[in-house]
Amino acid sequence: MSENLATGLSAELRDKVREIVADVLEVTPEEVREEHSFAEDFDADSLLIIEMFSRFERQLGFKIPQEELVDLDNLESAYALIARHVTAPAGV
Repeated sequence: MSENLATGLSAELRDKVREIVADVLEVTPEEVREEHSFAEDFDADSLLIIEMFSRFERQLGFKIPQEELVDLDNLESAYALIARHVTAPAGV
């Protein structure tokens, strides 16, 4: 995967992404691990994935092309997605 990109995120930004994901999935941040699939392990449907996507944009302050939404299924893919589009950690 794009792990090289994902490792470029600050610990603070990674924590913020984990918090957003946990909030949408209605679990604690500690329950969400990198290897967990949002769909398989948390029964996240497409509406929850869209909600995560939307919160990333609103809370982290950048725009993500919608076609990249299909890649969002775990924390590693979320980190890589954020890393591709963040220029500066806005508000984080």
